[in-house]
Amino acid sequence: MQAWLESLPLGAAILLFWAGAIVRTTTIFALGRAAATGGSRRSDRVRELMDTAVYRRAQRLVHRWGVLAVPACFLTVGLQTAVILTTAVTGMPLRRWIPAMLVGTLIWGVIYGTVGMAVVWAWLEQPWVVAPIVVVVLLALLGRRAHARCRTRGERRDEKQPIPR
Repeated sequence: MQAWLESLPLGAAILLFWAGAIVRTTTIFALGRAAATGGSRRSDRVRELMDTAVYRRAQRLVHRWGVLAVPACFLTVGLQTAVILTTAVTGMPLRRWIPAMLVGTLIWGVIYGTVGMAVVWAWLEQPWVVAPIVVVVLLALLGRRAHARCRTRGERRDEKQPIPR
């Protein structure tokens, strides 16, 4: 597979990843739209899924940035599906969603058609080279999370203290 992908011209590789992203994104959007309009068990599962931290974050992103959240989510890891499902469930009009999705999937196709797969191949062939980068990113995320928790606890303490008169 790697040799075949590397043998593709750059434009063809980008087109391949773009097409794959379009199919994946459209499928997720269609499933979300179907679950939002139906009264079946799938709707209950989608509602349960939408009540997780990742999906609440995606909802805030969509509510804050609107249609711009769609192309922006393709620059993230772990938030794409949540944002796409959120736009489907909240009923974003197709005349806005389709252009935003095409731009976002093109961005994703360019990233994976150029440097993205090089990182994947490097990871598969020599994980010790990429592992320190992954460790640094994970430590940064954990540090950010710990900082946010400390800040939230501090705000709660401030709320419980009586107001001085």
